[in-house]
Amino acid sequence: MSSNNIIVQEYLSSLKEDKELDYLFPILLNAMGYRIIQTAKESKGQSQYGKDIIAVGKDDTGKKFKWYFELKGYQDRDITDLNYSSKDGIRESIIEAKDTAFKDCSIPVLNDLPTKIVIVHNGVLKSNIRPTFDGFISREFKEGEFERWDIYQLTDLFSKYIFSEYLLADNESNRLFKRTLVFLDAVDYNFIDFKQLVEIQFEKTIKIKGRTLQKLFATLNLLSSIIFHYSKENNNLIAAKECSSFIVLKTWAWILKNRYEKKRIIIKEFKKLLNTQYLIYNAYFKKTFPIASIENGLFSENGTFFESVGYPLRCFDYVSDLIYYCQLRIFFSNSFKIKQITELIRNKQKDKIIELINNNRGCLRPILDNHSIPILQLFLFFSDRKDLRQKDVDFITAYIFGIIDGLLIIKTRRGRLPELYNRINLVIEFSATKIRPEEYCDESSMLISIILEILCIFNAKNSYEIFKNHLTEKINLQIAHPNFKDFDIEQEMFEHHMDEEYYVESFSQLPESFEEFKIKVKSKEFTIHNYRTDKEGFSLLRTLAHSYYKNEIFPDEWRRIISET
Repeated sequence: MSSNNIIVQEYLSSLKEDKELDYLFPILLNAMGYRIIQTAKESKGQSQYGKDIIAVGKDDTGKKFKWYFELKGYQDRDITDLNYSSKDGIRESIIEAKDTAFKDCSIPVLNDLPTKIVIVHNGVLKSNIRPTFDGFISREFKEGEFERWDIYQLTDLFSKYIFSEYLLADNESNRLFKRTLVFLDAVDYNFIDFKQLVEIQFEKTIKIKGRTLQKLFATLNLLSSIIFHYSKENNNLIAAKECSSFIVLKTWAWILKNRYEKKRIIIKEFKKLLNTQYLIYNAYFKKTFPIASIENGLFSENGTFFESVGYPLRCFDYVSDLIYYCQLRIFFSNSFKIKQITELIRNKQKDKIIELINNNRGCLRPILDNHSIPILQLFLFFSDRKDLRQKDVDFITAYIFGIIDGLLIIKTRRGRLPELYNRINLVIEFSATKIRPEEYCDESSMLISIILEILCIFNAKNSYEIFKNHLTEKINLQIAHPNFKDFDIEQEMFEHHMDEEYYVESFSQLPESFEEFKIKVKSKEFTIHNYRTDKEGFSLLRTLAHSYYKNEIFPDEWRRIISET
Protein backbone atom coordinates (compact mmCIF):
# COMPACT_ATOMS: atom_id res chain seq x y z
CA MET A 1 0.00 0.00 0.00
CA SER A 2 1.36 3.45 -0.95
CA SER A 3 1.97 6.15 1.66
CA ASN A 4 -0.96 8.10 0.18
CA ASN A 5 -3.31 5.16 0.68
CA ILE A 6 -2.11 4.76 4.25
CA ILE A 7 -3.08 8.40 4.96
CA VAL A 8 -6.48 7.86 3.36
CA GLN A 9 -7.12 4.59 5.22
CA GLU A 10 -6.03 6.02 8.57
CA TYR A 11 -8.37 8.98 8.10
CA LEU A 12 -11.38 6.96 6.91
CA SER A 13 -11.07 4.30 9.60
CA SER A 14 -11.48 6.89 12.37
CA LEU A 15 -14.65 8.53 11.05
CA LYS A 16 -17.85 8.40 13.06
CA GLU A 17 -21.12 7.65 11.33
CA ASP A 18 -22.88 10.77 12.62
CA LYS A 19 -21.88 13.98 10.80
CA GLU A 20 -18.54 12.58 9.60
CA LEU A 21 -19.08 9.47 7.49
CA ASP A 22 -22.63 10.62 6.71
CA TYR A 23 -21.24 13.88 5.39
CA LEU A 24 -18.16 12.58 3.59
CA PHE A 25 -19.62 9.62 1.74
CA PRO A 26 -21.93 11.68 -0.56
CA ILE A 27 -18.83 13.63 -1.66
CA LEU A 28 -17.38 10.36 -2.92
CA LEU A 29 -20.62 9.39 -4.66
CA ASN A 30 -20.74 12.75 -6.42
CA ALA A 31 -17.20 12.30 -7.65
CA MET A 32 -18.09 8.79 -8.88
CA GLY A 33 -20.96 10.18 -10.96
CA TYR A 34 -23.93 9.04 -8.86
CA ARG A 35 -27.08 11.12 -8.75
CA ILE A 36 -27.98 11.46 -5.07
CA ILE A 37 -31.72 11.38 -4.33
CA GLN A 38 -31.67 11.54 -0.53
CA THR A 39 -29.01 11.76 2.18
CA ALA A 40 -28.95 10.80 5.84
CA LYS A 41 -29.06 14.49 6.82
CA GLU A 42 -32.32 15.05 4.92
CA SER A 43 -34.00 12.14 6.67
CA LYS A 44 -32.55 12.86 10.11
CA GLY A 45 -35.01 12.03 12.87
CA GLN A 46 -37.13 9.86 10.59
CA SER A 47 -37.12 6.12 10.09
CA GLN A 48 -34.66 5.46 7.27
CA TYR A 49 -35.38 1.73 6.84
CA GLY A 50 -31.77 0.85 6.11
CA LYS A 51 -31.37 3.66 3.59
CA ASP A 52 -29.02 6.39 4.82
CA ILE A 53 -28.37 7.45 1.23
CA ILE A 54 -30.42 6.76 -1.89
CA ALA A 55 -28.79 7.33 -5.26
CA VAL A 56 -28.95 6.39 -8.93
CA GLY A 57 -25.85 5.14 -10.69
CA LYS A 58 -24.19 2.39 -12.69
CA ASP A 59 -22.32 -0.63 -11.39
CA ASP A 60 -19.04 -1.96 -12.82
CA THR A 61 -20.87 -3.60 -15.73
CA GLY A 62 -22.52 -0.32 -16.75
CA LYS A 63 -26.00 -1.36 -15.61
CA LYS A 64 -28.02 1.38 -13.90
CA PHE A 65 -29.42 0.71 -10.41
CA LYS A 66 -31.30 2.39 -7.62
CA TRP A 67 -28.78 2.20 -4.77
CA TYR A 68 -29.61 1.99 -1.06
CA PHE A 69 -26.52 2.80 1.04
CA GLU A 70 -26.59 2.02 4.75
CA LEU A 71 -23.64 3.59 6.62
CA LYS A 72 -22.05 2.09 9.71
CA GLY A 73 -19.16 3.81 11.45
CA TYR A 74 -17.29 4.42 14.67
CA GLN A 75 -18.32 1.68 17.17
CA ASP A 76 -20.12 -0.20 14.39
CA ARG A 77 -17.38 0.17 11.80
CA ASP A 78 -16.44 -3.52 12.21
CA ILE A 79 -19.14 -6.13 11.58
CA THR A 80 -19.04 -8.43 14.60
CA ASP A 81 -21.21 -11.10 16.19
CA LEU A 82 -22.48 -8.41 18.60
CA ASN A 83 -23.68 -5.72 16.19
CA TYR A 84 -24.78 -8.20 13.51
CA SER A 85 -27.91 -9.28 15.37
CA SER A 86 -28.41 -6.35 17.76
CA LYS A 87 -31.33 -3.90 17.53
CA ASP A 88 -30.72 -1.52 14.60
CA GLY A 89 -27.77 -3.73 13.78
CA ILE A 90 -26.41 -4.97 10.47
CA ARG A 91 -28.95 -7.74 9.83
CA GLU A 92 -31.96 -5.62 10.76
CA SER A 93 -30.78 -2.73 8.56
CA ILE A 94 -30.36 -5.00 5.54
CA ILE A 95 -33.80 -6.59 6.03
CA GLU A 96 -35.47 -3.17 6.37
CA ALA A 97 -33.75 -1.90 3.24
CA LYS A 98 -34.94 -4.92 1.30
CA ASP A 99 -38.51 -4.99 2.62
CA THR A 100 -39.30 -1.25 2.35
CA ALA A 101 -39.15 0.10 -1.17
CA PHE A 102 -38.41 3.74 -1.88
CA LYS A 103 -40.52 5.50 -4.50
CA ASP A 104 -40.55 9.07 -5.74
CA CYS A 105 -43.26 10.02 -8.23
CA SER A 106 -41.30 13.13 -9.23
CA ILE A 107 -38.52 10.88 -10.61
CA PRO A 108 -40.43 8.30 -12.73
CA VAL A 109 -37.33 6.46 -13.96
CA LEU A 110 -36.33 5.78 -10.36
CA ASN A 111 -39.27 3.48 -9.65
CA ASP A 112 -38.51 1.21 -12.60
CA LEU A 113 -34.83 0.62 -11.80
CA PRO A 114 -33.54 -2.58 -10.17
CA THR A 115 -32.32 -2.14 -6.58
CA LYS A 116 -28.89 -2.73 -5.14
CA ILE A 117 -28.30 -2.59 -1.37
CA VAL A 118 -24.87 -1.67 -0.01
CA ILE A 119 -23.56 -1.82 3.55
CA VAL A 120 -20.83 0.82 3.88
CA HIS A 121 -18.55 0.52 6.91
CA ASN A 122 -15.10 1.93 7.57
CA GLY A 123 -13.92 -1.29 9.21
CA VAL A 124 -13.79 -5.01 8.41
CA LEU A 125 -15.98 -8.11 8.57
CA LYS A 126 -14.70 -10.12 11.54
CA SER A 127 -13.89 -13.76 10.78
CA ASN A 128 -16.10 -15.18 13.56
CA ILE A 129 -19.26 -13.74 11.95
CA ARG A 130 -18.30 -14.22 8.30
CA PRO A 131 -19.97 -17.63 7.77
CA THR A 132 -23.24 -16.37 9.30
CA PHE A 133 -23.12 -13.14 7.34
CA ASP A 134 -22.30 -14.80 4.01
CA GLY A 135 -25.04 -17.41 4.54
CA PHE A 136 -27.59 -14.71 5.27
CA ILE A 137 -26.68 -12.71 2.15
CA SER A 138 -26.74 -15.76 -0.14
CA ARG A 139 -30.26 -16.67 1.09
CA GLU A 140 -31.74 -13.18 0.89
CA PHE A 141 -30.22 -11.82 -2.32
CA LYS A 142 -29.64 -12.89 -5.88
CA GLU A 143 -26.27 -12.26 -7.45
CA GLY A 144 -25.68 -8.51 -8.02
CA GLU A 145 -28.33 -7.29 -5.59
CA PHE A 146 -26.05 -6.70 -2.59
CA GLU A 147 -22.58 -5.29 -1.98
CA ARG A 148 -20.43 -4.56 1.06
CA TRP A 149 -17.92 -1.68 0.96
CA ASP A 150 -15.42 -2.01 3.80
CA ILE A 151 -12.38 0.11 4.75
CA TYR A 152 -10.27 -1.38 1.97
CA GLN A 153 -12.92 -0.71 -0.69
CA LEU A 154 -13.46 2.81 0.64
CA THR A 155 -9.73 3.47 0.65
CA ASP A 156 -9.44 2.37 -2.98
CA LEU A 157 -12.46 4.46 -4.03
CA PHE A 158 -11.38 7.62 -2.22
CA SER A 159 -7.83 7.22 -3.51
CA LYS A 160 -9.05 6.74 -7.08
CA TYR A 161 -11.83 9.32 -7.30
CA ILE A 162 -10.70 12.01 -4.88
CA PHE A 163 -7.04 11.80 -3.91
CA SER A 164 -5.08 10.16 -6.70
CA GLU A 165 -7.23 11.52 -9.51
CA TYR A 166 -7.29 15.10 -8.37
CA LEU A 167 -5.96 16.13 -4.98
CA LEU A 168 -2.75 14.09 -5.04
CA ALA A 169 -2.46 13.70 -8.80
CA ASP A 170 0.66 15.88 -8.96
CA ASN A 171 3.80 15.67 -6.84
CA GLU A 172 3.50 19.24 -5.50
CA SER A 173 -0.03 18.71 -4.17
CA ASN A 174 1.09 15.44 -2.64
CA ARG A 175 4.01 17.12 -0.88
CA LEU A 176 1.95 20.07 0.38
CA PHE A 177 -0.82 17.83 1.69
CA LYS A 178 1.61 15.74 3.72
CA ARG A 179 3.40 18.82 5.08
CA THR A 180 0.05 20.28 6.13
CA LEU A 181 -0.79 17.20 8.18
CA VAL A 182 2.69 17.09 9.74
CA PHE A 183 2.72 20.75 10.84
CA LEU A 184 -0.99 21.14 11.52
CA ASP A 185 -0.58 21.38 15.29
CA ALA A 186 2.79 23.17 15.30
CA VAL A 187 2.98 26.40 17.29
CA ASP A 188 2.87 29.54 15.11
CA TYR A 189 2.32 27.50 11.92
CA ASN A 190 0.96 29.88 9.26
CA PHE A 191 -0.66 27.15 7.11
CA ILE A 192 1.29 28.27 4.05
CA ASP A 193 1.45 24.70 2.71
CA PHE A 194 -2.31 24.31 2.97
CA LYS A 195 -2.93 27.65 1.24
CA GLN A 196 -0.62 26.74 -1.63
CA LEU A 197 -2.40 23.38 -1.91
CA VAL A 198 -5.77 25.12 -2.27
CA GLU A 199 -4.36 27.58 -4.81
CA ILE A 200 -3.11 24.68 -6.95
CA GLN A 201 -6.58 23.12 -7.07
CA PHE A 202 -8.00 26.30 -8.60
CA GLU A 203 -5.10 26.62 -11.03
CA LYS A 204 -5.89 23.14 -12.34
CA THR A 205 -9.56 24.04 -12.89
CA ILE A 206 -9.74 25.42 -16.43
CA LYS A 207 -13.37 24.60 -17.13
CA ILE A 208 -16.33 24.13 -14.81
CA LYS A 209 -18.46 21.63 -16.65
CA GLY A 210 -19.31 18.14 -15.48
CA ARG A 211 -16.74 16.09 -13.64
CA THR A 212 -14.17 18.88 -13.26
CA LEU A 213 -16.57 20.98 -11.21
CA GLN A 214 -17.59 17.99 -9.09
CA LYS A 215 -13.97 17.09 -8.38
CA LEU A 216 -12.99 20.64 -7.46
CA PHE A 217 -15.69 21.09 -4.82
CA ALA A 218 -15.37 17.50 -3.64
CA THR A 219 -11.67 18.13 -3.09
CA LEU A 220 -12.22 21.41 -1.25
CA ASN A 221 -14.86 19.83 0.97
CA LEU A 222 -12.67 16.83 1.63
CA LEU A 223 -9.73 19.07 2.56
CA SER A 224 -11.93 20.96 5.03
CA SER A 225 -13.21 17.70 6.48
CA ILE A 226 -9.75 16.19 6.88
CA ILE A 227 -8.36 19.31 8.58
CA PHE A 228 -11.43 19.37 10.82
CA HIS A 229 -10.93 15.73 11.70
CA TYR A 230 -7.24 16.05 12.62
CA SER A 231 -7.85 19.34 14.45
CA LYS A 232 -10.33 17.53 16.69
CA GLU A 233 -7.81 14.76 17.25
CA ASN A 234 -5.19 17.37 18.22
CA ASN A 235 -7.76 19.04 20.50
CA ASN A 236 -7.10 22.34 18.70
CA LEU A 237 -9.84 23.61 16.38
CA ILE A 238 -8.02 26.82 15.49
CA ALA A 239 -6.35 25.07 12.55
CA ALA A 240 -9.71 23.96 11.16
CA LYS A 241 -11.17 27.44 11.65
CA GLU A 242 -8.24 29.08 9.86
CA CYS A 243 -8.16 26.63 6.95
CA SER A 244 -11.92 26.59 6.37
CA SER A 245 -11.99 30.40 6.33
CA PHE A 246 -9.26 30.48 3.70
CA ILE A 247 -11.09 27.94 1.53
CA VAL A 248 -14.39 29.84 1.75
CA LEU A 249 -12.81 33.21 0.93
CA LYS A 250 -10.62 31.84 -1.86
CA THR A 251 -13.57 30.02 -3.42
CA TRP A 252 -15.82 33.08 -3.30
CA ALA A 253 -13.07 35.25 -4.86
CA TRP A 254 -12.79 32.64 -7.65
CA ILE A 255 -16.57 32.72 -8.12
CA LEU A 256 -16.59 36.53 -8.35
CA LYS A 257 -13.58 36.63 -10.68
CA ASN A 258 -15.26 34.27 -13.13
CA ARG A 259 -18.75 35.75 -12.59
CA TYR A 260 -20.16 32.41 -11.52
CA GLU A 261 -22.29 33.83 -8.67
CA LYS A 262 -25.51 33.27 -10.61
CA LYS A 263 -24.74 29.68 -11.62
CA ARG A 264 -27.02 27.58 -9.43
CA ILE A 265 -24.86 24.44 -9.51
CA ILE A 266 -21.81 26.37 -8.27
CA ILE A 267 -23.73 28.19 -5.53
CA LYS A 268 -25.18 24.87 -4.41
CA GLU A 269 -21.67 23.42 -4.07
CA PHE A 270 -20.40 26.58 -2.38
CA LYS A 271 -23.11 26.30 0.27
CA LYS A 272 -21.73 22.85 1.11
CA LEU A 273 -18.38 24.49 1.86
CA LEU A 274 -20.17 27.01 4.07
CA ASN A 275 -21.96 24.19 5.85
CA THR A 276 -18.64 22.50 6.62
CA GLN A 277 -17.34 25.79 7.95
CA TYR A 278 -20.45 26.14 10.09
CA LEU A 279 -19.81 22.71 11.61
CA ILE A 280 -16.25 23.76 12.41
CA TYR A 281 -17.25 27.08 13.98
CA ASN A 282 -20.06 25.37 15.86
CA ALA A 283 -17.64 22.84 17.35
CA TYR A 284 -15.17 25.63 18.20
CA PHE A 285 -17.66 27.79 20.09
CA LYS A 286 -19.38 24.83 21.70
CA LYS A 287 -15.99 23.98 23.18
CA THR A 288 -14.72 27.47 24.06
CA PHE A 289 -17.70 29.70 24.82
CA PRO A 290 -18.65 28.16 28.21
CA ILE A 291 -15.17 29.12 29.45
CA ALA A 292 -14.77 32.36 27.49
CA SER A 293 -18.02 33.79 28.84
CA ILE A 294 -17.24 33.42 32.54
CA GLU A 295 -15.53 36.27 34.40
CA ASN A 296 -12.22 36.97 32.62
CA GLY A 297 -12.68 33.72 30.74
CA LEU A 298 -10.42 34.86 27.89
CA PHE A 299 -7.62 35.81 30.29
CA SER A 300 -4.79 33.33 30.64
CA GLU A 301 -3.14 33.23 34.04
CA ASN A 302 -0.25 31.31 32.52
CA GLY A 303 0.39 34.25 30.19
CA THR A 304 1.92 36.30 33.05
CA PHE A 305 3.29 39.65 31.73
CA PHE A 306 2.21 38.91 28.15
CA GLU A 307 -1.46 39.15 29.14
CA SER A 308 -1.41 42.94 29.07
CA VAL A 309 -1.18 42.40 25.31
CA GLY A 310 -2.44 38.85 24.90
CA TYR A 311 -5.74 39.37 26.72
CA PRO A 312 -7.09 42.19 24.50
CA LEU A 313 -5.70 40.50 21.38
CA ARG A 314 -7.52 37.30 22.27
CA CYS A 315 -10.71 39.18 23.12
CA PHE A 316 -10.99 41.13 19.88
CA ASP A 317 -10.17 38.11 17.72
CA TYR A 318 -12.76 36.07 19.59
CA VAL A 319 -15.43 38.76 19.17
CA SER A 320 -14.76 38.92 15.42
CA ASP A 321 -15.08 35.15 15.05
CA LEU A 322 -18.21 35.11 17.21
CA ILE A 323 -19.97 37.76 15.11
CA TYR A 324 -19.28 35.78 11.94
CA TYR A 325 -20.45 32.55 13.58
CA CYS A 326 -23.70 34.23 14.57
CA GLN A 327 -24.20 35.37 10.98
CA LEU A 328 -23.50 31.84 9.74
CA ARG A 329 -26.12 30.51 12.10
CA ILE A 330 -28.65 33.05 10.85
CA PHE A 331 -27.74 32.26 7.24
CA PHE A 332 -28.71 28.61 7.63
CA SER A 333 -31.73 29.35 9.84
CA ASN A 334 -33.07 31.68 7.15
CA SER A 335 -33.83 28.62 5.06
CA PHE A 336 -36.94 28.29 7.25
CA LYS A 337 -38.07 31.73 6.04
CA ILE A 338 -39.80 32.36 9.35
CA LYS A 339 -39.07 35.85 10.67
CA GLN A 340 -39.95 34.99 14.27
CA ILE A 341 -37.42 32.16 14.39
CA THR A 342 -34.64 34.36 13.01
CA GLU A 343 -35.46 37.14 15.47
CA LEU A 344 -35.49 34.69 18.37
CA ILE A 345 -32.09 33.30 17.38
CA ARG A 346 -30.58 36.78 16.95
CA ASN A 347 -31.83 37.91 20.36
CA LYS A 348 -30.29 34.84 21.99
CA GLN A 349 -27.06 35.52 20.14
CA LYS A 350 -26.97 39.13 21.31
CA ASP A 351 -27.58 38.05 24.89
CA LYS A 352 -24.61 35.66 24.67
CA ILE A 353 -22.38 38.38 23.21
CA ILE A 354 -23.42 40.80 25.97
CA GLU A 355 -22.50 38.14 28.53
CA LEU A 356 -19.08 37.64 26.92
CA ILE A 357 -18.26 41.36 26.72
CA ASN A 358 -19.42 42.13 30.25
CA ASN A 359 -17.21 39.36 31.65
CA ASN A 360 -14.06 40.25 29.70
CA ARG A 361 -12.64 43.74 30.19
CA GLY A 362 -10.07 43.00 27.51
CA CYS A 363 -12.84 43.55 24.94
CA LEU A 364 -12.74 47.25 25.89
CA ARG A 365 -8.99 47.83 25.52
CA PRO A 366 -7.94 48.11 21.86
CA ILE A 367 -4.16 48.03 21.43
CA LEU A 368 -3.96 47.88 17.61
CA ASP A 369 -5.53 50.42 15.29
CA ASN A 370 -7.26 47.68 13.27
CA HIS A 371 -9.18 46.69 16.37
CA SER A 372 -11.62 49.12 14.79
CA ILE A 373 -12.75 46.08 12.73
CA PRO A 374 -14.22 43.93 15.55
CA ILE A 375 -15.49 47.07 17.31
CA LEU A 376 -17.41 48.10 14.19
CA GLN A 377 -18.59 44.54 13.51
CA LEU A 378 -20.07 44.42 17.00
CA PHE A 379 -21.61 47.87 16.64
CA LEU A 380 -23.19 47.02 13.26
CA PHE A 381 -24.46 43.65 14.51
CA PHE A 382 -26.33 45.32 17.37
CA SER A 383 -27.54 48.29 15.29
CA ASP A 384 -29.84 46.34 12.98
CA ARG A 385 -33.20 48.07 13.35
CA LYS A 386 -35.19 44.95 12.38
CA ASP A 387 -34.86 43.47 15.87
CA LEU A 388 -33.40 46.32 17.91
CA ARG A 389 -34.26 46.13 21.62
CA GLN A 390 -33.75 48.75 24.29
CA LYS A 391 -31.39 46.25 25.88
CA ASP A 392 -29.29 46.34 22.71
CA VAL A 393 -29.21 50.14 22.66
CA ASP A 394 -28.11 50.25 26.31
CA PHE A 395 -25.40 47.67 25.71
CA ILE A 396 -23.88 49.14 22.55
CA THR A 397 -23.91 52.61 24.09
CA ALA A 398 -22.09 51.34 27.19
CA TYR A 399 -19.71 49.40 24.95
CA ILE A 400 -18.64 52.41 22.88
CA PHE A 401 -18.16 54.50 26.02
CA GLY A 402 -16.24 51.57 27.51
CA ILE A 403 -13.88 51.61 24.51
CA ILE A 404 -13.25 55.31 25.15
CA ASP A 405 -12.45 54.56 28.80
CA GLY A 406 -10.14 51.73 27.69
CA LEU A 407 -8.23 54.07 25.37
CA LEU A 408 -7.93 56.67 28.14
CA ILE A 409 -6.67 54.09 30.66
CA ILE A 410 -3.95 52.80 28.33
CA LYS A 411 -2.97 56.35 27.34
CA THR A 412 -2.77 57.47 30.98
CA ARG A 413 -1.07 54.38 32.43
CA ARG A 414 1.04 53.19 29.49
CA GLY A 415 1.62 56.41 27.56
CA ARG A 416 0.49 54.96 24.26
CA LEU A 417 -2.44 54.67 21.89
CA PRO A 418 -3.15 51.76 19.51
CA GLU A 419 -0.28 51.14 17.07
CA LEU A 420 -1.26 52.46 13.63
CA TYR A 421 0.42 49.78 11.53
CA ASN A 422 -0.71 46.92 13.78
CA ARG A 423 2.81 45.69 14.52
CA ILE A 424 2.21 43.48 17.50
CA ASN A 425 5.93 42.98 18.13
CA LEU A 426 6.29 46.70 18.86
CA VAL A 427 3.30 46.66 21.20
CA ILE A 428 4.83 43.71 23.09
CA GLU A 429 8.20 45.45 23.30
CA PHE A 430 6.62 48.69 24.54
CA SER A 431 4.53 46.82 27.11
CA ALA A 432 7.43 44.71 28.38
CA THR A 433 10.16 47.39 28.60
CA LYS A 434 7.96 50.46 29.27
CA ILE A 435 10.21 52.19 26.71
CA ARG A 436 8.68 53.46 23.48
CA PRO A 437 10.29 51.73 20.47
CA GLU A 438 11.55 54.19 17.90
CA GLU A 439 9.31 52.67 15.19
CA TYR A 440 6.14 52.65 17.33
CA CYS A 441 3.52 54.85 15.65
CA ASP A 442 0.42 56.23 17.35
CA GLU A 443 0.55 59.76 15.98
CA SER A 444 -2.21 58.81 13.52
CA SER A 445 -5.34 56.76 14.04
CA MET A 446 -8.30 55.40 12.11
CA LEU A 447 -9.81 53.78 15.20
CA ILE A 448 -10.14 57.06 17.10
CA SER A 449 -11.62 58.78 14.02
CA ILE A 450 -14.30 56.10 13.75
CA ILE A 451 -15.16 56.23 17.46
CA LEU A 452 -15.49 60.00 17.24
CA GLU A 453 -17.92 59.75 14.33
CA ILE A 454 -20.00 57.09 16.10
CA LEU A 455 -20.38 59.47 19.06
CA CYS A 456 -22.67 61.52 16.82
CA ILE A 457 -25.22 58.69 16.91
CA PHE A 458 -25.35 58.85 20.71
CA ASN A 459 -25.26 62.66 20.83
CA ALA A 460 -22.36 62.20 23.28
CA LYS A 461 -21.14 65.76 23.81
CA ASN A 462 -19.24 65.00 27.04
CA SER A 463 -17.39 62.04 25.55
CA TYR A 464 -16.46 64.15 22.52
CA GLU A 465 -14.94 66.81 24.74
CA ILE A 466 -13.02 64.20 26.77
CA PHE A 467 -11.74 62.63 23.57
CA LYS A 468 -10.76 65.99 22.15
CA ASN A 469 -8.94 67.10 25.29
CA HIS A 470 -7.09 63.89 26.12
CA LEU A 471 -6.68 61.73 23.03
CA THR A 472 -6.57 63.75 19.83
CA GLU A 473 -3.84 66.28 20.56
CA LYS A 474 -1.19 66.14 17.82
CA ILE A 475 -2.89 63.11 16.27
CA ASN A 476 -3.61 62.88 12.57
CA LEU A 477 -7.13 61.45 12.34
CA GLN A 478 -7.75 59.28 9.30
CA ILE A 479 -10.55 57.41 7.54
CA ALA A 480 -9.74 54.78 4.90
CA HIS A 481 -11.88 54.76 1.76
CA PRO A 482 -11.85 51.93 -0.81
CA ASN A 483 -10.79 53.02 -4.30
CA PHE A 484 -13.61 51.47 -6.33
CA LYS A 485 -12.59 53.53 -9.36
CA ASP A 486 -9.19 51.91 -9.96
CA PHE A 487 -9.60 48.51 -8.31
CA ASP A 488 -12.08 45.66 -8.25
CA ILE A 489 -12.49 46.10 -4.51
CA GLU A 490 -15.19 43.48 -4.11
CA GLN A 491 -13.04 40.70 -5.53
CA GLU A 492 -9.78 41.83 -3.93
CA MET A 493 -11.26 42.08 -0.44
CA PHE A 494 -11.71 38.28 -0.56
CA GLU A 495 -8.16 37.64 -1.75
CA HIS A 496 -5.65 39.55 0.36
CA HIS A 497 -4.94 42.40 2.76
CA MET A 498 -5.56 45.63 0.88
CA ASP A 499 -3.23 48.62 1.11
CA GLU A 500 -2.87 50.45 -2.20
CA GLU A 501 -6.58 49.87 -2.79
CA TYR A 502 -7.43 52.46 -0.12
CA TYR A 503 -7.10 56.24 -0.14
CA VAL A 504 -7.05 58.14 3.14
CA GLU A 505 -9.20 61.05 4.29
CA SER A 506 -7.21 62.99 6.91
CA PHE A 507 -8.01 65.80 9.31
CA SER A 508 -5.72 67.04 12.07
CA GLN A 509 -8.01 69.48 13.90
CA LEU A 510 -11.42 68.93 15.45
CA PRO A 511 -14.09 71.61 15.73
CA GLU A 512 -14.33 73.19 19.17
CA SER A 513 -18.02 72.43 19.62
CA PHE A 514 -19.67 69.04 19.38
CA GLU A 515 -22.60 70.49 17.43
CA GLU A 516 -20.23 71.80 14.78
CA PHE A 517 -18.55 68.40 14.62
CA LYS A 518 -21.91 66.64 14.14
CA ILE A 519 -22.81 68.93 11.28
CA LYS A 520 -19.43 68.29 9.67
CA VAL A 521 -19.74 64.51 9.98
CA LYS A 522 -23.29 64.42 8.63
CA SER A 523 -22.23 66.47 5.64
CA LYS A 524 -19.56 64.00 4.62
CA GLU A 525 -20.36 62.17 1.42
CA PHE A 526 -20.40 58.42 1.18
CA THR A 527 -21.41 55.98 -1.53
CA ILE A 528 -23.30 52.80 -0.74
CA HIS A 529 -21.79 50.17 -3.02
CA ASN A 530 -24.06 47.51 -4.47
CA TYR A 531 -22.14 44.30 -3.85
CA ARG A 532 -22.72 41.27 -6.04
CA THR A 533 -21.98 39.27 -2.90
CA ASP A 534 -24.89 40.86 -1.02
CA LYS A 535 -27.22 40.52 -3.99
CA GLU A 536 -26.76 36.74 -3.94
CA GLY A 537 -27.43 36.57 -0.20
CA PHE A 538 -23.85 36.18 1.08
CA SER A 539 -23.25 39.52 2.82
CA LEU A 540 -21.85 37.62 5.80
CA LEU A 541 -18.79 36.78 3.69
CA ARG A 542 -17.74 40.44 3.84
CA THR A 543 -17.61 40.12 7.63
CA LEU A 544 -15.28 37.14 7.26
CA ALA A 545 -13.10 38.93 4.70
CA HIS A 546 -12.61 41.99 6.92
CA SER A 547 -11.75 39.77 9.91
CA TYR A 548 -9.45 37.37 8.08
CA TYR A 549 -7.44 39.82 5.99
CA LYS A 550 -7.71 42.74 8.45
CA ASN A 551 -9.10 45.10 5.82
CA GLU A 552 -10.60 48.28 7.23
CA ILE A 553 -14.40 48.40 7.17
CA PHE A 554 -15.64 50.94 4.64
CA PRO A 555 -17.08 54.28 5.93
CA ASP A 556 -20.53 53.85 4.38
CA GLU A 557 -21.21 51.05 6.88
CA TRP A 558 -21.46 53.46 9.84
CA ARG A 559 -21.99 56.81 8.09
CA ARG A 560 -25.31 55.70 6.66
CA ILE A 561 -26.46 55.02 10.24
CA ILE A 562 -25.28 58.50 11.25
CA SER A 563 -27.21 60.01 8.35
CA GLU A 564 -30.42 58.39 9.64
CA THR A 565 -30.12 59.83 13.16
